[in-house]
Amino acid sequence: MITVYDKLIIASYFVFILAIGVMFRRLSKNTSDYFRCGGAMPWWLTGTSAWIASFSAWTFTGAAGKAYETGSLVLCLFYGNVVGTIVLLCYTSVRFRRFRTVTWMEAVRARYGPFTEQFYTWLKVPILLFTSGVGLNAIGVFMAAVFHVNVAPTLIVMGTIITLVAFAGGAWAVLASDFVQMCLIVTISLVTAHLALHQPAIGSLSSLLHKVPQPYFHWSQLARMQILAPWIGVMIWFGFSTANNMENSVMYLMAKSDGNARGMTLIPLVGSLIGPMIFLIPPLVAGVTHPHLALEYPNLSQPHEAAFVAVARDVMPQGLLGLLLCAMLGATLTSMDAGVNKGVGVFVRSFYKPIIAPRISEKRLLIVGKICTLVFGAIIVAVAVWVSKTRTIGLFDLTNRLAAGLLGPLMIPLLWGIFYKRTPAWSAWSTALVGFAVALLVQLMFTPSQLRRFTGPLSELEDSDIMLTVSAFSVVIVSSLWFFATGLFYRFSTQEHLARIEQFTSSLNTPINPGREAIANYDEVIYRLIGGLCLVYGSFILLLTAIPNSMRGRMCFVFCGGVIFIMGAILRLQSRGHKTPEVIPAPAAAR
Repeated sequence: MITVYDKLIIASYFVFILAIGVMFRRLSKNTSDYFRCGGAMPWWLTGTSAWIASFSAWTFTGAAGKAYETGSLVLCLFYGNVVGTIVLLCYTSVRFRRFRTVTWMEAVRARYGPFTEQFYTWLKVPILLFTSGVGLNAIGVFMAAVFHVNVAPTLIVMGTIITLVAFAGGAWAVLASDFVQMCLIVTISLVTAHLALHQPAIGSLSSLLHKVPQPYFHWSQLARMQILAPWIGVMIWFGFSTANNMENSVMYLMAKSDGNARGMTLIPLVGSLIGPMIFLIPPLVAGVTHPHLALEYPNLSQPHEAAFVAVARDVMPQGLLGLLLCAMLGATLTSMDAGVNKGVGVFVRSFYKPIIAPRISEKRLLIVGKICTLVFGAIIVAVAVWVSKTRTIGLFDLTNRLAAGLLGPLMIPLLWGIFYKRTPAWSAWSTALVGFAVALLVQLMFTPSQLRRFTGPLSELEDSDIMLTVSAFSVVIVSSLWFFATGLFYRFSTQEHLARIEQFTSSLNTPINPGREAIANYDEVIYRLIGGLCLVYGSFILLLTAIPNSMRGRMCFVFCGGVIFIMGAILRLQSRGHKTPEVIPAPAAAR
């Protein structure tokens, strides 16, 4: 049951998050600071943000719901990221940092030219707003399940708080909050998994493995392997293409050197290997203890998405459910504020500045960026409310369909353009149009009823998976062939484009030199401020041991608060070994 302690914890968390935005509001002197922290961040901070950016409440709702339905099959989604992250570590991460741009869209201009930049800006910004709205919608599912309240007011309150944090602190607040969120999410997830396993109905991990429904680990009982195998291939492709396309350079542009850009990749890699095993436990437990979620949560259109919270409500002591909700809010905040910051950066630097006000000063451009942050936040909230009222499919399937139909065609040139550069200026936008045409054609020609002529009767899971597989692979194969075929026309490119490619290639081959490129050293400030945030929030959680609970319940707060407090103490001690030199940052364009 939700107690007054849970509500007070959540209210305190809102105050803490807003304070982060206020704390970092003065560190943004220009748009480079506001959108990428001046390109001067250490690897451990940007790496944490890069990993946590892959989280949202969707992890606890959509992915948990998929695990509740299919068991360990959902691991294919998470472990599909591993291949892409290894490529990112070995090759792409360093090239991302060497873009030397403020936003990823400016790197698109450097690779393909101004027309392609505008083409992608006009498409990516609306899509980003929509996908951020879908991510925010996930928290509404969780809140409705926990508090039995209406989704729309919840989304408005959450979206407003997240927007204000991004507005006040920019990328600085995003990174700082991401680090604290990471500590909270990891610790509370470990506690939830431990409590779920050791409740009387389960007993232990080995006992759980014997009690879960057989299809959870026998995938052939869920769907035919002829259908599952290509679906797994699609998950691996999604992981590879998402990690290594130019849009993912956002966090890597913040790293202060090549070494930091490469080192930050280790955190998402380790997280991708270990994290899924922790998040999978509560929904697996729900398969045993809550076999009829539809009856328990009739107010949810997709009751299986309440699997995680159903178990949490069973096992958590007073106050800890509120802390779990804070972790989920943090995951959503991380996803949405990064989306807002990224979208505003693209709009301001790739549309407003070159098209509307080419001569605008950096100071005024920063003001425009902050105003756009408020506007974009409002749009995302409106989208989230609309999605909550109209969607009829699960968050897991909705997210994947967006990736296959909308994001896939746009992603192909952003991916292959880093590895293969001898293509004409029109190769990117023409490839995207071809991909959209293929996606539309697949939707019109390959309906489930038509596919059944070749496959026979399909289960609900097979129906969804085969449509995703056909759509994704059709777009990838045709679009990739088109992109590489345009290379035949490279020799007919204008001198301007040939010079652009030469400069782009030279930049990717030239290591970042922090001294020569006048990148400011913010290490002392970073260690001191983020260490202080961890000390404050860790102390707050430790105080929650005063809530009347059993010794086991109190130890849960000791573990969560203690880990965060110790992390803060380590960072504060490290700050004493770092002094901020008097370095005047170079203009954004020079970095």
